[in-house]
Amino acid sequence: MAHNYRWRNWGRNQSCRPQVYESARSELEVIAAVNRARGRGQKIKVVGSGHSFSAVACTDHHMLSIAGLDRVIAADASGELTGEPTISVEAGITIAQLNQELASRGLALANLGDIAYQSISGAISTGTHGTGANFGGLSTFVRSMEMVTANGELVRCSPVEEPELFHCARVGLGSLGIITQLTLAVTPAFNLAHKERRGEFHEVVQNLNQTISENEHFEFYWLPHTEACSLLMNNRTEDAVLPRSAYRQWRNEVFYPNYFFGALVTAGKLVPPLVPDIARLVASTVGSGRRVDRSDKVFISTRLLRFVEMEYAIPQENVSEALLAIRDFIDDEGLRVSFPIEVRFVASDDIPLSMASGRASGFIAVHMARGTQFDRYFHGVEAIMNKFSGRPHWGKMHYQTATALAPRYPQWERFRALRHQMDPERYFSNDYLDRVLG
Repeated sequence: MAHNYRWRNWGRNQSCRPQVYESARSELEVIAAVNRARGRGQKIKVVGSGHSFSAVACTDHHMLSIAGLDRVIAADASGELTGEPTISVEAGITIAQLNQELASRGLALANLGDIAYQSISGAISTGTHGTGANFGGLSTFVRSMEMVTANGELVRCSPVEEPELFHCARVGLGSLGIITQLTLAVTPAFNLAHKERRGEFHEVVQNLNQTISENEHFEFYWLPHTEACSLLMNNRTEDAVLPRSAYRQWRNEVFYPNYFFGALVTAGKLVPPLVPDIARLVASTVGSGRRVDRSDKVFISTRLLRFVEMEYAIPQENVSEALLAIRDFIDDEGLRVSFPIEVRFVASDDIPLSMASGRASGFIAVHMARGTQFDRYFHGVEAIMNKFSGRPHWGKMHYQTATALAPRYPQWERFRALRHQMDPERYFSNDYLDRVLG
């Protein structure tokens, strides 16, 4: 246990000094921490890997790390117990650890985001997602959870046990309780054929619906100040893994996207007028290729370059219009944007605070290098997203308030009522949750 500990997130854009910082390695230790905090009249917030760009985990009161809750509890590879393969894990296990545990059992998650540093409970609680128009976010894989409530009780929830809590807590922002265990639906391990090709902005936007429908997992990056897009398409295959040399793998997955691109970003920070020329240089390196590998190795990227990020979900049918508006905004304002804009697609779900709740969604993410001025860019993009009833990613930067967000979520009041029931004294709240949930 530490006092006046300084905590910082991965992006280094959020920090806080909790009065108490401690770690838990069991459910009993989580319960004890909650009871201690409540006894002192302190709020308590859980932190996993600290990979959120928002202040969702920050607190000046009591911070509890669950990184030590990282064990696999059980795995049902055959699906004999529930009718589908599942794995039960502690809440602090990282996605990277989980992927390894699944692979060793011949299993996999059906879809993943593009990084694996997050704790599984943090990823689920903030609505983390991958891409694929027929695939929901990670929260849709949850089949049951165990949580410690504000009064220190351990509660199990599922579609049949405490179903209302289960329904809402799958994207709960840590506001309903502290997740300690989860059971996730998984699938037999599979390989993905990954194809990458260059596209021109106007062509990509014009043919977007067709490209989405032709691929299980499709995303693309557009390089502002250029017409260049990098299209990434992942589809299941029975083909065997195509071996690659260690050098080629390092060059393509580590050197180019991190060290080479990082050096160019640094040059743009030092001499902003160079950014358009740098963007054209980066565009010249966008090529094509194909590889086959284990699913998680295709989904996941190595991210060493630190940045800040804002991401919005809008109705899928509005993505092209929104991208055209962002392009015009960047040009009209004379902004210098050195990072690509990422676009992904996610199926509709029924989770109250999911960004894809009730609608098939396109996710548009904007990034800036750490240490650069981003407010003007992010505010401008957010204003465009507002026109399409945009929902911000809970784990990424945005400037919204509960007043603005409530009309955008059909089940907002349902979540709000449960939160008041579960935590009327707001022991699990902080400044960020006060702003975005009220």
